[in-house]
Amino acid sequence: MQNSFGLLLLIVFGGLGLVSIFTVIGLLLPVPVNRTRAALETSLGRSLLLGLVNFLCVGLLDALFIVLAQRLGNIKIIAGVLVVIGALLSLALALLSMLGLASLADLLGHHIGEPKNEFHALARGGGLLFLAGLTPFIGWFAFTPLVLLAGLGAAFQTIFKRKE
Repeated sequence: MQNSFGLLLLIVFGGLGLVSIFTVIGLLLPVPVNRTRAALETSLGRSLLLGLVNFLCVGLLDALFIVLAQRLGNIKIIAGVLVVIGALLSLALALLSMLGLASLADLLGHHIGEPKNEFHALARGGGLLFLAGLTPFIGWFAFTPLVLLAGLGAAFQTIFKRKE
């Protein structure tokens, strides 16, 4: 019973923290969030595919760096540098995913209805994303991965956009 209560607290406060992060990103970085939101609105399928490709590439690079670090175990400095590079790649992927998720929260918040201000749009959309991700099985294994990949792909489209 104690574990159930702890898990419930973790879910509640984790969700509040996640919605807060989406809101902070949306309020502090309005231009990248709006550009990423536009990429999500115009090409959701392309964003999803681009996110999947980038996720797989970074995963393969991380695996390669870990294998190389294990093989170079006797040269600790080089092995450490390889592990740090892999960790930085994963961190960059996570940060880009957060930008994409904040943009998706903004998009959903505006589609729910006319918000009073940007804070309300981000909070409502982030709450909706969080609750949809909590749905057993479908939310855990289908919705959340697809949303993460779409957000990641839209963020890549925004950050690495060609100049027109």
